[in-house]
Amino acid sequence: MNTQVLFTEYLLPIALGLMVLWVAYRLLFTNSNRFQFNRFYLLSAMLFSLALPLFGFLMGQNSPQVVAFKQNLLGGFMLKEITISYGEPTAVTLPEVEVATPTRIHFSLWQVLGVIYLIGVAVTALLFLFKMGKLVAMIIRSPKRKMDGYTMVFTHKEHGPYSFFRYAFFTDENVNPDIIRHELSHISHHHSWDILMVELMKIFQWFNPFIYFYKRELQSLHEYIADDDVVATGADKRNYMMLILQQCTAVDFSDMSNNFSLILTKKRIKMITKHEKAKGFWWKLLATLPVLALLLIVNARASAQQMKKTDETVYEFSTKDITNIKKVDNDSIYQIVEVMPEFPGGTEKMMDYLSKNIKYPEAAKEKGISGRVFLSFVIEKDGAVSNVKVAKGIGKECDDEALRVVKAMPKWKPGLQKGKPVRVNYMLPIFFKLDESEKYAPVKGETIAPQADVKPDKNGIWDIAETMPEYPGGIDGLRTFMQDNLTVPEKYKDMDTKAEYRIFVQFVVAEDGSITNVELKKPEPSKKDLNDEAIRVVKAMPKWKPGTVDGKPVRVRYVLPVTYRLGK
Repeated sequence: MNTQVLFTEYLLPIALGLMVLWVAYRLLFTNSNRFQFNRFYLLSAMLFSLALPLFGFLMGQNSPQVVAFKQNLLGGFMLKEITISYGEPTAVTLPEVEVATPTRIHFSLWQVLGVIYLIGVAVTALLFLFKMGKLVAMIIRSPKRKMDGYTMVFTHKEHGPYSFFRYAFFTDENVNPDIIRHELSHISHHHSWDILMVELMKIFQWFNPFIYFYKRELQSLHEYIADDDVVATGADKRNYMMLILQQCTAVDFSDMSNNFSLILTKKRIKMITKHEKAKGFWWKLLATLPVLALLLIVNARASAQQMKKTDETVYEFSTKDITNIKKVDNDSIYQIVEVMPEFPGGTEKMMDYLSKNIKYPEAAKEKGISGRVFLSFVIEKDGAVSNVKVAKGIGKECDDEALRVVKAMPKWKPGLQKGKPVRVNYMLPIFFKLDESEKYAPVKGETIAPQADVKPDKNGIWDIAETMPEYPGGIDGLRTFMQDNLTVPEKYKDMDTKAEYRIFVQFVVAEDGSITNVELKKPEPSKKDLNDEAIRVVKAMPKWKPGTVDGKPVRVRYVLPVTYRLGK
C-alpha cells in the first residue's frame, strides 16, 4: 500500500469521521447530564470512524447504484478479455527485467508525509509504552492490599488518587471513604478500557486534534459518573464538594489513569448540583442520524470514484471513446439486471468459443496491426445476440473479424428482471496480439496439461513441459537476481537524454537445472556492450529446478526480455 492510498482511503476518512461526529457532539450533547449516554456516543463515534473506510469500500463495491455506474461507464456489462495471438511458435517468455541508470533521489510530497506520519506513530507509541511501564512499575514496587474486587496500591508519593483497571492508587492508607468510593466507581464502570482505546487511536491519529478532544471529554465524563455514584450512596453533597476542592491541587500522576483531580472542579460541582435531565434529548439523538448517513454516502461516493479511475486505467479508454454507441434506453435495454444472461455452458465456454472461432486477419498480420477491439452487443429477450457494434476499434480487418464471430454466437440464456426476460447490454474486449513476448511463464507450482501438438524439437528441447522449470525463489527471485547483477556501462550513466533498449535473451534449462545454450534472440543492434552484459548475467544464473515430462527431467527453452532505461 502506498502512502497516498494510506492517507486518502484510510487515515483521512477516519479523521473526517472523528471531526464531524465531535462537532455533532459539541452542538447537541456537551451540556447534557446523561453522562452514560455521552460516554457511549463518544466510544461509538470512534468505532464508527474506524469502520468508515470499510463501510465505504463495501458500499462502493456492492451497491446496485455503484455497480450500475461502473457498467454505464463503458456502455455495458464488461466481460473478460479474450486474447487472439499470432506469431511463430516460441519459448515461454519470462516477465521483463528493467535496468535503469541511477537518478537523483527525489521524494514526492506523499513520501515526505509518509515519513513524518511514521515518525509521529513511533513517538506516540513509545510515549504510550513509557506511561504503561510507569504504571506497571508502580504496581510492582508499591505496597498493596487486596480488597473485594480490586487492589489498593500505596505509593507513598505526593499525588492525587487515581485508578487503572482494578488497581486504585493512593498516597497512603489514610484515605477518605468517599475517595475510595469514587475510585471504585471508575473500576466498576471499566473506565480504563475507554482510556486505553483512545490512547491506541492516538497512536495512529496523532496528527488529528480531535482525538485529543475525545480523550479529554471522556476523562471528564468519567469524573461526572464517579461523582454521581458517590452522591447516590448518600454522601453529603456539601462535604463531598469541599473534598473535591481539596483534591484539585494534587499532582496528576498519569493521563493513562482515571484521576480524581482533573482540572474540572467548577464543572464537576455544577454537574453534582444539576438534577434536571437535559430536555429535547430524543430530537437531538435523531439529529445524529443524518450525520451518520452523510458520512456513509461521502465514503461510498469516494469509493465509486476510485473504481471509476481504476476502470478507465484497466480498459485504457473512457466515455469519450464510445460516443459512437447509441444511447441506451434504460426502459428497454438494461445494463445490469437481477439475473444476468448466460452463454451456453458459462463464461469459460464463451471464451473457448471465441478463441476457436476468431482468426487473426492476414491483412492485419501484414500491416502489423495489434490492440484491443471493444464490442458492444445486446442479449435479447429470447437470448439472441443483436446490436453488435464496435465501441473502439483498431482497424477494419480486426474489427470485422470480431464482429463476424460475435454476431454468430449461439443464443444465450436471457437475463431476468422481476422474473421477466429483458434486453441486456454487454461490452466485450478482444485483444489481437502479434508480439508473443507478452506471454508469461507459469507461476510457481503451476502445471501445464500435456498437449498433442507440444513436442520437443530435433535437439530434444521443449518449449512447454508438463511441469515447467522453477527458478530458486520463483519469478520474483529471478527478477531480483537480474536487477542486482546487471550493471550499466559507465558511458551511459551521464546521458542527458532518455533512451530505452530492449534485449531478448534465449536460454535452456537443462535436465539438472543448469543454464545452457544462452544466446540473443533479439539483440539491440547498435549496443553490443548491453547485449554482452545481459548474456553475462544470464549465464551466471544459479541452477533451476528442472522441468519434467512424464515425471522425467527435460530440457526447456525460455526467453528473458531485459529493458535498459537510460538517461536522466
